[in-house]
Amino acid sequence: MNSLIIGTAGHIDHGKTALIRELNGFEGDVLEEEKKRGITIDLSFSNLRRGEDNIAFIDVPGHESLVKTMISGAYGFDACLFVVAANDGLMPQSLEHLQILNLLQIKSLIIAVTKCDLVDESRIEQVKFEVTEAISRLKNLEILEFFAVSIKDAQSIAELRDYLFTLKPKNKSEHGVFRYYIDRVFSLKGIGSVVTGTIIEGSVKKGEKVYNYGSGKEAIVRSVQIHDSFVDVAYEGSRVALNLTGIELNELKKGQLLSKKSFFRGFREADCFVNAKNLTHNESVTFCVGAQTASAKAIILSQKDDSCFVTFKFEKDMFLKFDEPFVLVANSRVIGGGRVLNSVNEPLKKAQKILFLNHLFKKDFTNAFTLLKDTHKNGFGIISSYQRFGLTHEEAVNIAKQIPSVYVDEKALNIYDISAISRIKEIIKFMIEKNPYAIFSASSISLKLTWASEELCQKAIDELCKSSLIAQNEGVYTKTGVDVKELKVRLEERIYQILESSNLAPAAPYNIYDELEIDRLSGDNALKKLTGIKRVVRLAHNLFVTSKALNEATSKLKEIIKTEGFVNVTNAKDHLNLSRKYIIAYLEYLDTMPDIVKNGNDRVMKG
Repeated sequence: MNSLIIGTAGHIDHGKTALIRELNGFEGDVLEEEKKRGITIDLSFSNLRRGEDNIAFIDVPGHESLVKTMISGAYGFDACLFVVAANDGLMPQSLEHLQILNLLQIKSLIIAVTKCDLVDESRIEQVKFEVTEAISRLKNLEILEFFAVSIKDAQSIAELRDYLFTLKPKNKSEHGVFRYYIDRVFSLKGIGSVVTGTIIEGSVKKGEKVYNYGSGKEAIVRSVQIHDSFVDVAYEGSRVALNLTGIELNELKKGQLLSKKSFFRGFREADCFVNAKNLTHNESVTFCVGAQTASAKAIILSQKDDSCFVTFKFEKDMFLKFDEPFVLVANSRVIGGGRVLNSVNEPLKKAQKILFLNHLFKKDFTNAFTLLKDTHKNGFGIISSYQRFGLTHEEAVNIAKQIPSVYVDEKALNIYDISAISRIKEIIKFMIEKNPYAIFSASSISLKLTWASEELCQKAIDELCKSSLIAQNEGVYTKTGVDVKELKVRLEERIYQILESSNLAPAAPYNIYDELEIDRLSGDNALKKLTGIKRVVRLAHNLFVTSKALNEATSKLKEIIKTEGFVNVTNAKDHLNLSRKYIIAYLEYLDTMPDIVKNGNDRVMKG
């Protein structure tokens, strides 16, 4: 099915809902309050079908107090049926709706001059001129066609209807990540929780999992419906109702983002490009994106005429995406809008951030990546490239590879300045100078240097091997010339000495490995050898003690029983002056002895 989303916009009482009713027979204002007041309060949805072609109508409210609802509807338009009454002409809300459409870049407009039965031809021409003049000042809008209509003139309605079926939807991709703002939530008897919205990107299938970023819950799509038809899959640009299971109705709210899990992270800041005439520094505004609204404070970074770069600070986490359009509202009036540039917190100084935003504004990702590479000497990640730049991992990697003096770790999705390899080499050199018997691997170096990926560390190690400074021995690396067999014996003895010196409160193995500058595998093998010959006993995870210390601990615990009649955590801590972790491990070992009985939390002598 070919589906086109057409929204209506225009001043209150200019005939939007009546025009939709004549086009497709749908009574848009279905809420009791809407009928009572004679205006559209919420979004109304209907469709018109001809063969395989389907037109989805979104009728948005025209009343000035309902501007936020109008924004949430306009977000999904392919084109807009802009309605102006011939007798009134352009009114304040008409101009505000045009401003919103311009900010959201809803480019294609079909102008319907309504109530033409009430005026003469000259007045219709005058209204057309007014509308053309107003739209010519808005760079993102284009008039496709004018129609002079009246709900009393069936021929004028038929001509408009026929024209709408000649329109084609925007070019849409079937390969993006599913993204969808909820604009309605309700429950149907025998069906369960249902949400409606427009698919902004990607597709959604019956039976697949989606993630609600607003509630942090995953749900399963039980069914997908496009108007009256159930489908197996719906694509970008479709107006869709989803029946969701695995999530409670009260966990679904208007404005929440549905997408795939792990593609977005929430932040309370975003850097944006803004077009606004009257936005002031530190002004409190309402940030409208999709069907979501959020209170925000605007921090102006730089300004030229009516355009500026602004950091918005939100009161809640926002899951925004690069190049996403938004509208700003203050005192219930639209004051501007723009595009999200940096949706992920980026700790840059002001001058660097402005330069970075200029690159993003131009979609110059090569220079944007170069700036990040030069700024973040320990590298930066592109795992969130879809959210940050609107790029797939493959696209981001290919861009990064074009940058001079860069090392790209495709597996870890990290980008480093080439100097990072030299710094790792210097760290390894210092390590083996301090401890000529150090044993290490790419993995152990990466664990020590949390910013360095294992692949980057291996690159540094390979270069040191080529210079003959270090050598590979049985899967690990040492200083060149070190006897590995002798080293293993020495290593076992050094680990034992450290355990022996700490007596009843030994350090965790990973701390010992750091002290000895050895990799985990070598350390674990040495500990296994020591436990195998029973010089060392493993009491618990990451708790190894010498047999000598263990005998001392059990003797002291038994002495407490003899003097006090029992031993437990409390009196053992008092006598041994050890933390609860060690006391519990020694008491549990005591439980394995044949002459000890456990009585509740106490241990006593048998018999």
